[in-house]
Amino acid sequence: MSATTSMSFAEFEQLPDMPGKQELIEGELIAVPPPKHTLSVVIKNLSDLLRTILDRSRVWSEAGYRIGGGWLQPDVSVSWPDQKITDGYLAGSPMLAAEVVSDNNTAADILRKVKLYLEHGSEEVWILDPKHRSMTVYQRNKPTVFAERQYHSEPLGLTVDLAELFRQ
Repeated sequence: MSATTSMSFAEFEQLPDMPGKQELIEGELIAVPPPKHTLSVVIKNLSDLLRTILDRSRVWSEAGYRIGGGWLQPDVSVSWPDQKITDGYLAGSPMLAAEVVSDNNTAADILRKVKLYLEHGSEEVWILDPKHRSMTVYQRNKPTVFAERQYHSEPLGLTVDLAELFRQ
C-alpha cells in the first residue's frame, strides 16, 4: 500500500533518504517499499538487454526525472541522447520508461504515470507484468500494444523476448 501526502517539489527535495521509491505526482507523494526479488530480476534483465544495443550512459535503473512539476522514477529508463539536466536533475520524460508491476501498484497510479510520461515526451512506456508474463506498450499517437511472447520496438530497433525478460 502506498502512503500519500500533498507537497511541493521543494518539500519533496527535503525528504530524507528512505528504502524504496518515492515519487511526486501532481503534488501527491507516492511511496512504495523496495522491490521484491522477482521484480529486481526483471529490472536487471531489462537493463542488461537494453545495454546490448544502447550506450550504457543512456540506460538507467531507478533514475528520477523532473516531469510536470513532479518527480517520476521509472524502474528502467532510456534517456534521450540530448536529455536535458536542470538544477542537477534529468528534466522531462525519458525516451523509454519501463515500469514493472508489483502488488503495491494500482491501475490508476500506473495509468497516471503513463499519461505523464507520454505528455512530457516519452516515445514509449512499457508496463511489465511478471505475474502474467506480459507487457503493455503505450506509444505516442499510436494504439496500445499488448504482448505475451515478444515485442519489437521500432524506436529502439529491439525485439524483446518476454520469456527471457521474465526468466528467473
